[in-house]
Amino acid sequence: MVLIERVLLFWLTVTTYAQESFIPSSGGACKLQSGDIDPNCIPAFIGEVIKMIFSFTGGIFLVLVLFSGYQIMIGKATGGDSSGGKTTLRMAIIGFTVSALSFFIIDFVVSTLAGS
Repeated sequence: MVLIERVLLFWLTVTTYAQESFIPSSGGACKLQSGDIDPNCIPAFIGEVIKMIFSFTGGIFLVLVLFSGYQIMIGKATGGDSSGGKTTLRMAIIGFTVSALSFFIIDFVVSTLAGS
């Protein structure tokens, strides 16, 4: 049990580095919590909301992949039907692919409109 806790603690504290997005970030200039915003902050705010939504869909994808793997394992171990797990996995992959493609399309449109 201690090993699992250590692995989870390591996994939760690992820093990840990703490619920069074309969706503009606020860069600290927009103070959304205090209400001190100007019209230039609106695209940055929308970009942050979009990033948050796509992060959430990635989390859901991870949970669905783990759940479908569990369904397939249990189905194979008991000699039962594992088609439910395979269907869940297939739908999770399709959903994540659609979500990723929509992110790239939105990213391209925003960068094109912003002129960067």
